[in-house]
Amino acid sequence: MNLKTLFAVTALSLMTATAIAANDKKADKAPKEDKVELNAKVDADVKAAIEAAGTANTAAKKAGFEWYWDDAKASEHLDDAIKAANDGKNEDAMKIAKAVETAGKQGLEQAEKAKTAGPVAAPEAPAAKS
Repeated sequence: MNLKTLFAVTALSLMTATAIAANDKKADKAPKEDKVELNAKVDADVKAAIEAAGTANTAAKKAGFEWYWDDAKASEHLDDAIKAANDGKNEDAMKIAKAVETAGKQGLEQAEKAKTAGPVAAPEAPAAKS
C-alpha cells in the first residue's frame, strides 16, 4: 500500500467516525415527548383497564418483547388510550387498553417460549457429521 492510499483511508475513517459521533449527539439532544397522564376524573373501570394494560406492557417491554402494530409501539397505543379516556371516549379507551393488555400478555408468553426456542431438524434430515 502506498503512502497516498494510506492517508486517504485514514482521512476517510476519521470523517466517518466524526459523522457517526455527530449523529449520536443529535440523537441525545432530540426532545423527549412528555408522558401522557391520566386525569383523576376518568371512569374507574377505564382507569383499571389502562393500569392493567400498562402493567402487562411494561413487563413485556422489560422482557424485550413489547409488540408493535400500526407503526407504533404498544406503549404509544396506551398513550392513545389515555388520551381517549381523558377526552371522555371511554369505549375507545377500553378497546385500546384491552388490545395493549393482550399484546403485553402475549409478549410475555413469547418471551417465555423464546427461552427454549431453537431449530427443529426435519425427520428426514441426515445427522450432522463431526
